[in-house]
Amino acid sequence: MKYQQTTQVPNVVFDVHLSELSFSELKILLFIIRQTYGWITKNGKRKKRDRITHGQFSTKTGLSRRIISQTIQSLIIKQLIIVSDYNGKLLHYPHERKGKIGIYYAPYLHAYAGNDFKIGKQKHQPMQNKVYNKTK
Repeated sequence: MKYQQTTQVPNVVFDVHLSELSFSELKILLFIIRQTYGWITKNGKRKKRDRITHGQFSTKTGLSRRIISQTIQSLIIKQLIIVSDYNGKLLHYPHERKGKIGIYYAPYLHAYAGNDFKIGKQKHQPMQNKVYNKTK
C-alpha cells in the first residue's frame, strides 16, 4: 500500500476525542486536518494553518452554513481548533469572525498522558441522591 497520498491524523483524535465528537464536529475537524496536515509546503513541512471559506466547508462536508458555524464554535470551545485572521489574531467568537474575508483554521490537538482526561467531556451527575418512588 502506498502512503504518498494520505493525510496523517493524530492518534489523539481516535484515542481521546472520537467518542465525544458529534458527526458534524468530526467532519469539520477531519476537513481542517486534511487542509493543514495533508499538504506539504515548498520547504517540505506540513501546513500549520489554512485559509478555509464556508463554501469550502459546505462543499466538502455537505453541511449547511448554520451547522458549520455552530460546529466551529463547538470545536473552539472544546479546544480542538484555533481560528485566527491573517495576522494571527485569535477569533474566538462568531461576531469576531462575521464578515472577515481571510479566516485561518488550525487543528489544536494535544497528546495526553492519561486517557481519563478529556476536554469538553462533562462528568455525569446523578439526578437525585435517593431512589424516587411515585407512591410516596
